[in-house]
Amino acid sequence: MNKYIEIKNAHIHNLKGIDVKIPRNKLTVITGVSGSGKSSLAFDTLYEEGKHRYLMFSNSGFMVEGESAFDQMTGLSPTVAVEQRIIRQSNPRSTVGTKTKISNMLAILFATYGERENKCEGDRPLTMEMFQKNSAKGMCVKCLGKGIVKKIDEEKLFGDGSQKIEDVCLGVGKRGSTKKMLESFYKYYKVTGDTPLNNLTSDELFVLKYGDYGKSSFIGFIPWITEVTNGAFSATGRLEQMLTEAGYMEKGKCPKCQGMGLGEEAIHTSIGGKTISEMEQMYIKDLYEFLSKLSTKNRLIQEILTKLECMIDVGLYHLALSRSLPTLSGGEIQRLFLASYIIADMDAIIFIFDEPTIGLHEIEKAKLIDIIKKLVGKGNTVVAVEHDEGFIRQADYIIDLGPDAGVLGGAKIYEGDFSTFLSCDDSRTAPYLSGKRPFVHKEDYRRFNETKLLTLKNASLHNLKNITVDIPLGVMVGVVGVSGSGKSSLISETLVPKLKALLKSKCIMEDEVEEAIELGQVELLGVSQIKKCYVIDQKPIGRTRTSCLATYTGTMDRIRQLFAKASDLPPGFFSVNAQGGCPKCKGEGEVHYHVGYGNFIHVKCEACEGIGFIPESAEVTLEGKNIKDVLEMSVDEAITFFNDKDEPITNMLETLKRVGMGYIKLGQKTPTISGGESQRIKLAKELSKGQAAKDSLYILDEPTTGLSFYDSEKLMVLLQELVDKGNTVIIIEHDSHVLSSCDYLIEMGAGGGKDGGEVIATGTPRELKENPHSIIGRYLC
Repeated sequence: MNKYIEIKNAHIHNLKGIDVKIPRNKLTVITGVSGSGKSSLAFDTLYEEGKHRYLMFSNSGFMVEGESAFDQMTGLSPTVAVEQRIIRQSNPRSTVGTKTKISNMLAILFATYGERENKCEGDRPLTMEMFQKNSAKGMCVKCLGKGIVKKIDEEKLFGDGSQKIEDVCLGVGKRGSTKKMLESFYKYYKVTGDTPLNNLTSDELFVLKYGDYGKSSFIGFIPWITEVTNGAFSATGRLEQMLTEAGYMEKGKCPKCQGMGLGEEAIHTSIGGKTISEMEQMYIKDLYEFLSKLSTKNRLIQEILTKLECMIDVGLYHLALSRSLPTLSGGEIQRLFLASYIIADMDAIIFIFDEPTIGLHEIEKAKLIDIIKKLVGKGNTVVAVEHDEGFIRQADYIIDLGPDAGVLGGAKIYEGDFSTFLSCDDSRTAPYLSGKRPFVHKEDYRRFNETKLLTLKNASLHNLKNITVDIPLGVMVGVVGVSGSGKSSLISETLVPKLKALLKSKCIMEDEVEEAIELGQVELLGVSQIKKCYVIDQKPIGRTRTSCLATYTGTMDRIRQLFAKASDLPPGFFSVNAQGGCPKCKGEGEVHYHVGYGNFIHVKCEACEGIGFIPESAEVTLEGKNIKDVLEMSVDEAITFFNDKDEPITNMLETLKRVGMGYIKLGQKTPTISGGESQRIKLAKELSKGQAAKDSLYILDEPTTGLSFYDSEKLMVLLQELVDKGNTVIIIEHDSHVLSSCDYLIEMGAGGGKDGGEVIATGTPRELKENPHSIIGRYLC
């Protein structure tokens, strides 16, 4: 067997024809600045070839020869990859329990050993399906397994007889597909959108509400609202949010199943005094302890305990089996996959990970490294794209790419062991590890006015123990704690909804939030001192395949105008979603073929030769560059190109560069952008507007995710400038270097789940270093 995986002349994306050797049965870390080519080597070259060879020799029945990313690769074995940017989950019914199959095992356990109450009617034997809310036999018939019911206030929606038909339901009848459906109603009943409700007959009003059973194509406002808010046409939840805020819709716990989403048999069947719903809502650590006490001989329980133990080992003890996958961070989902690999007990596999330490406290990273080393010890090869200092120091082998990003990157700077890597002066990473380029840490912390505070009282969501927290304004505040300690519950799920409720339109965020019903008696004082609040999280930006960086930031509109001026064509000819898009691939530039097991083959579209545009659009040029050439430019390249052509475009691009995104291409599809990249792009979008000069609040969730030491330092300089201008920055973080640069820290803990939910230390980084109750203190610089 080959001792190395050898890749010759890797040249995809910005890789400059590099040769690399990756030792088998070792832990290899690929590092370098953001955009240096790490993912291109690990995922687009190594993993894609592994998938290609699997499909070649499997019975998939489908094989496509595309352009190779390299000249030769030897020593390859079955390859598994978990890349954060492609594992975003969108199905709200997919949970931690369903993903790990533990929910299925619990369902079998209850069907076999469950004890029924006398309330159950009939003597139907218990089956596995009765304990699954996604099953027709197991779901609650009222809420269809969701646990919540929505009620539309019809009287309020239609009560004002003077309103026009098109104004019903917040005026949605004036636009989009609803307008088209209403037009068939207008035509059939000979009315117009300007017709007041009072002018309709009782029969016509009934049809407007509930539909006419197919006489026209309008299904009725009530059925339409029900379908849209249940996700029939869209998963964004925007209409539901609008209706709720306007008081037209109420949501509450299903009265039939009490929020469990299950039918009568499951509700009234228990093991050890707990129903399956109660078990799935327990923290994984608590469920493990509970099941351990039930039986040491039951084989099924032992199998469940083995799976739960793996999840605890990878730092997911703070989750519950009922937790929806879309609510998990990229790091949590990746560790969920890691747990499944450990359970499978495989060997001779190549595992590729994308920053597996993301979202972990310093104290938790050591355990994760041990687990990954156990994978190596079983005869597997692990390749990780990683920036974490501790993880890099534990690697058997280092591949450093760079020196910089985009066209200035893609070269192999170093390949070898860690000790020799420390003396590599050409690397942007090694000098930080060797101490030749020390991290810049604060000596003097900003002082804050003790009367200028945000005070959050009675926070008790999830595991928060009815705490009161003071957050100083005008400084940089870091919120830290182990996984499940309550950081997100405190900031993202309590503080942010309260800010949104009090500041309303002055609280700027990508996705609307609902004020959780569990917030209860939570109070937030001091909001009057904030002019605007910007919530900048890691949720994906742009959910369509043709959405890209340029369209999200708004620069694409101005680029289209420039091309329109250079031709006699309208701007729509330079949009893949309008006249300019290739009809065969719908503007994507490639055609997708499903080959089974969730795998797709992406083939360049022959009609447009992969550019996504029709020939008429592609023929128009600006200084020799057509629309596709421009979209292939990195932000750094585009700054030079547009410098004397359009000031707003240049300003937006300069801001993207300042937040460490100079390497990203204007046309990069938003679904392929990682959570950390999404957050920095959102930050740049807001900063480019130049509105918040003072007294604004910025809330960021792990803003340095995906950044090298070099890039993190640049981002922190930008955030410090925001504070220097009189603003407040709150960051949820784990990076000890970043936390050391904060003015004030709030540490949650001491543990996760039921062992967390309290503030264990507050003060400057220096004060936490001296605080015996602080856990992060020992890691601060």
